[in-house]
Amino acid sequence: MSRTPTFNRRHFCGIAGAAIATRFVNGTSSHGEESMSLITETANGELQDILDLLLTQEFLGVTFIGAAIERAPHTPSEAFLPVLRSAVTAEFVHGEAVKKAGGKPLTTSFWFPDAAFGGGGAGLFSTIESVEEIEISLYLAGVSAYARAAKDVGARMCGEALGVEAEHRALARFAQDKLGKDVGVPNDRGFQNFGWPTPAKARAALEALGVGFGKAGAQPGRMYEYPGDPVARGVGTALKYSVPA
Repeated sequence: MSRTPTFNRRHFCGIAGAAIATRFVNGTSSHGEESMSLITETANGELQDILDLLLTQEFLGVTFIGAAIERAPHTPSEAFLPVLRSAVTAEFVHGEAVKKAGGKPLTTSFWFPDAAFGGGGAGLFSTIESVEEIEISLYLAGVSAYARAAKDVGARMCGEALGVEAEHRALARFAQDKLGKDVGVPNDRGFQNFGWPTPAKARAALEALGVGFGKAGAQPGRMYEYPGDPVARGVGTALKYSVPA
């Protein structure tokens, strides 16, 4: 059964602050180590929620793009197969890194609306753009959570991954333009959009696109299972820098 993460920065500060205040009233405010331990535990809980949804979204990406690759022959997206094959591998290696960092998937089953694939045309890449933008925001939340936990390696991992996701977003916009949809220039951002700063908001945004996490969505479609390593399956292509620094 999937679960919805609910931590955000306001929750973190409120819970940690209230607990520390209670200890002060009880005469234990001098126990600095206990207070710092409480803050650390709360921050780690927030970080775990982010990692769990990040891993789930990477699984989603591998599953969706893998299905798009299988559907590509004789559709407009066939011209972009090399890009899709690299992208699906990137999603997989990101997931492996997040898993190593402690992420646990909320589900490995996803409901995708048939319309999300856009008949292999511009609509497919519009879906990819939307999913990537949400994922970029979630990785930014990961950078912040790791920074609050004073874990520089994790923050850098999130930064390295979101840089690649931003490439995917720009490439998806490029593909839409080439397939006849006016989206403006592909590289239209000075900074990335931090529009979904919590796991709960990111998940809600994905569900608004018609994605079902371990259950059927409202739109016509079907369930897909996470298929694993795309290179081993002959769907993806090997990449440079397949592990974080």
